[in-house]
Amino acid sequence: MPSFLIPQNIKIAQAPGYIKIEGPFGYSIKKTGETVFSVISTSEGLRLFANNSTGLSFIFQIVRGLAYGFRQRLRLTGVGFRAYSQNISIKAINVKGYIRKRLQENTKSPVISIKLGFSHEIAYRSSQQNPVYISGSRLEGRTKGTLIYLKGNSKSYVNQAASEIQSFRFPDVYKGKGIYFDKQKIKLKKGKRQG
Repeated sequence: MPSFLIPQNIKIAQAPGYIKIEGPFGYSIKKTGETVFSVISTSEGLRLFANNSTGLSFIFQIVRGLAYGFRQRLRLTGVGFRAYSQNISIKAINVKGYIRKRLQENTKSPVISIKLGFSHEIAYRSSQQNPVYISGSRLEGRTKGTLIYLKGNSKSYVNQAASEIQSFRFPDVYKGKGIYFDKQKIKLKKGKRQG
């Protein structure tokens, strides 16, 4: 029977047809469907067993996110490209060239502002339904705001937010400017005049 070790900072409760997982990064309630879960104490600690491996791997991803969180890092490459976090009162946020969210005038919202060589800064924040904590590295020594950190309890939400931010300026294959995922590298093409 497939199983995994439950981290000590995770609490699991079951009700008929549902499983609730609670940890330092929040909580999640999921339908179990036909999958039957059981928590058994072993010499290593508490283990979660399931009657099928697909349901267990789905719950494992949730447990991992709630226990440790998922992280993603973006690099800004280009002269004057900077990102910094701020709390400002805003009416709207410009996302991908159009206004996506309208906020009330007095709403304080954590926003990351990004300078990408355009005539305006781009302000971005994750949606309330899919919360992802986003911060710029303005105060971190040599980086001078060229890194963006994202973390949250869902891998898909963190990757979606990272992809939305990268869509503001994809890496240019000729000059190398743009927003890169942490370990992403691209092979630069030669221009017409370079041979």
